[in-house]
Amino acid sequence: MLAFLRQLGERFSDLSGEYIPDPYVIAIVLTFVAVAAALATGAGPQQTMRAWNGGVWTLLPFMASIAVLLMAGDAIAKSPKFTTQLERLAQIPSSQFTAVWFVAFVAMGAAVISWAIGLIVGAIMAKRVGYECKRKGIAVHYPLLAAAGYTSLMVYHGGLTSSVSLMMADSSLIPASWEPQYRQEIPISETIGSLPNIVTTGTLLLVIPVVMGLLHPKENIRELPATAYRKIDSVVEPEDIDTATVADGGQPVDETGKRIGSTVSQPAGGDRVADRLNESRIIGLSIALFPAYFVLDAWVLQPGGISNLTLNSINALFITLAVLLWVHPVALVDQMRESVTNISGVIFQFPFYAGIAGILTGTGLATLLVEFVGGFATPMTWPFIGVVVAGLVNVFIPSGGGQWVAMGPIMLEITQQMGMEPRDAILIEMLGDQLTNMIQPFWAIPLLAIANLRARDIIGYTTVAMLVGLVIVVGWLTLFLAVL
Repeated sequence: MLAFLRQLGERFSDLSGEYIPDPYVIAIVLTFVAVAAALATGAGPQQTMRAWNGGVWTLLPFMASIAVLLMAGDAIAKSPKFTTQLERLAQIPSSQFTAVWFVAFVAMGAAVISWAIGLIVGAIMAKRVGYECKRKGIAVHYPLLAAAGYTSLMVYHGGLTSSVSLMMADSSLIPASWEPQYRQEIPISETIGSLPNIVTTGTLLLVIPVVMGLLHPKENIRELPATAYRKIDSVVEPEDIDTATVADGGQPVDETGKRIGSTVSQPAGGDRVADRLNESRIIGLSIALFPAYFVLDAWVLQPGGISNLTLNSINALFITLAVLLWVHPVALVDQMRESVTNISGVIFQFPFYAGIAGILTGTGLATLLVEFVGGFATPMTWPFIGVVVAGLVNVFIPSGGGQWVAMGPIMLEITQQMGMEPRDAILIEMLGDQLTNMIQPFWAIPLLAIANLRARDIIGYTTVAMLVGLVIVVGWLTLFLAVL
């Protein structure tokens, strides 16, 4: 079995290196595939073009929320205090297997709390563990470490930032265009907090890191590049440590106030009033009162407590944490500038995928697809078929919320026709949707930017993780939704 997994990983890695282009090219190809499918199923050219444009502008508010979530998550994960803890954790692995296993486990565990934090933590841990292993003389395959970090995106929907669950828990986020019977609120206790989700997500968290560790190749090992190693090494052991100052969190900074090895500046002091205001802890921390109150009001003061968890309250929490961790206004602004750079590919490409979502929704293509496949389903096979459909649509619309807008009503209808509850449709959607993130590199853009790799370097390994995850998800959902 071990030899089979390793050969499978190497085979998929070779294929991805040969055929997988960059994420933006994939977005372009998928756009024309969606257009061709819409035209083939009876939609006119004008209808298709209008549907594309309608999708772009309809999902802009959601894109803004996701951008804030990513930027705040990136800022939290890269804060000096947080980074210091990650650096200590990175020293734990002592072999090829434990290095890859550890990166996957930490990234997936972080993603259960937040997919944005999990994604950034996965990238940071891959780079840092690669450094520690190289320092110890352990040859670890760096693309596999990065792939292990990306596995966070195949477990996030079972965690606190599951976009589909959060959308259905807040009536203001459920599309007004849906029929009334599909617009009922479903509390997160029935989705994220349900036994099927807890068991399935827990199994993925235990099994996938082991699988990733077993994929480590015996030959052609690409370690952390020397340039990246030297950059990290200059932070760990700066050459001019006697003249360096130390920033908040214990990281060395040069005479300009910039952390050594980083593009983000730290407050270095100044005599001008403007400088003192920019570096004021009081001003920096005071603004946290507003988003913190939003969280307090949503989760404590209002009835329902944590069941009031929504995308807005998650964003408010992350903004609060980012402000508290960076303290100085100028430091947070500089970090956000770097965070925007890392997620720029996501921000730019999101409208194209929103356009694809518009085509699938506006031309009825999504409904035709789900109805066609659902026509073969029985109560026993629907968990499997539903997961496959959710995963397939996710390739074209790599946004859980955007995808649910397009196919939510028909998924709810078919699930209820099978004698199941509406919450079961959400479970099928969220646990199936996340699997094909492993072959759709859209959300890997921030990770690839930090790791300085390309999509084809990791997709081969994550494809194996997806196949194993498919067996786990379908197995548990069939047992819980169809058998018990």
